[in-house]
Amino acid sequence: MEDIYKIIVSEDKLNEKFKLLSESSLFDPAKNIIENICFLMNDQDGNFIKDFQSTGFDARLWEIYLYIFLLENKFQFIEDENRPDFHVKKKEYDFFIEASLSAEKIDEKYSEEFIKESVAKMDLVAQKDIMDYYSIRLGSVLFSKLNKEYWKLDWVKDKPLVFAITPSHNYMAKFLPDAKLMEYLYGKKIITKETEKGLEHIKTEIVKEHKNDDKVIPSFFFSHPNTENVSAVIFSNNCDLHKFNRMGFEHKLTEKELIMVRSGFKYDDSDPNAPAKDFTYNVEKGKSIEDWNESLTIYHNPNAKFPLDRNIFQNVRQIWINDDGEFDGIMMKNYVFHSLTISAEIK
Repeated sequence: MEDIYKIIVSEDKLNEKFKLLSESSLFDPAKNIIENICFLMNDQDGNFIKDFQSTGFDARLWEIYLYIFLLENKFQFIEDENRPDFHVKKKEYDFFIEASLSAEKIDEKYSEEFIKESVAKMDLVAQKDIMDYYSIRLGSVLFSKLNKEYWKLDWVKDKPLVFAITPSHNYMAKFLPDAKLMEYLYGKKIITKETEKGLEHIKTEIVKEHKNDDKVIPSFFFSHPNTENVSAVIFSNNCDLHKFNRMGFEHKLTEKELIMVRSGFKYDDSDPNAPAKDFTYNVEKGKSIEDWNESLTIYHNPNAKFPLDRNIFQNVRQIWINDDGEFDGIMMKNYVFHSLTISAEIK
C-alpha cells in the first residue's frame, strides 16, 4: 500500500490517533516505520486506508503489528482470499489468523477521568473492577468471533485457525494482565505466594464464570461449543503508537532528536521463580533492544481439532496444557508484561 497518509476521508471523520501519528513530530519514528510496513502489505479488502484514517484506526494498527510480527518470524503470506485476515505459511505448514480487538465504546463504562482518578487515589478495588471489565470485554469479542464460523469456508477447512486479540480502550487497558485472559481461556487460576525462594505455586483454582456488576460470562472459552475449531489465541497488550515509535527510533527512522524513557515490569530470566522486576531505560537511536515478539503470547487450545504447531515459532511466549492437565509453555527472555513510554523532543 502506498500513500497511507494521503487523506481520503473528510476532516470531521479523521481519527484523533491518526492525526497525532501523521502530524506530531513526537511520533515521527512511528509514522515512518508504519509507512514502511504498509508499503509491504496489500489492501485485501480495499478499505484499509479509509479505516486506518477513521473509525478503524486501532483495528488496522493491530493488523500492521501482526503483519510485521509474522514477517519477522519468517512466514510467507498467501493472499488468495480476503478472510480471515491472514493466511500464512512456513515451509509446508500453513494456517489462518483472524484479528480482532476489544475497542472503546462511545458510552465506555470506565472513562479516562475515572481511571486516572482511581490510579491517583490508588483505589485497588476500582482498578480490579476495571481489569475484570476488560477481561469480560475480551471474552465477549472472542465469543462473537465464533459466529463468523470461518472454519466452514472451503479454503479454511482442515487448517488451523487462530484468533488474535488486543485491548484498545485506553492506556489502562494496556495494563491488562495476561493472566486474566488465561483464566478466561482455560477456566483456571494459578494461586501463588512470594517466599524467600521466590514465587511459590500454591494451587490451581477452577474458574467457572467472570463477573463485573450485572454482567456475567462463563469461563473456559476453549470448552465452549465450536471452539474446537479455534487452534489458539494470540494476545498482546503492547500494540500502540508508543510500540511503533520505540521500534522506529531504534531503527533510526527519523531525523528528529527525541528523548524516550520506557519503564515497566518484565520477566526476570535470571530467576524464573522471581516475581516480575521493574525496569527503566532510555530508548536510543540505532541501539536495538526491543523486537516484535515482545509481550506477545500464544495460548494453545487443548481441545483443538487442528492444533497449532508449537515449533513454528522461535523465541515467542507460548502457553498450553500438558498431559497432566497443568499449565506448561515457553517463556521468552525479557518478556515485558506491561510498560509506559514518555517522549519529548529536543529543540
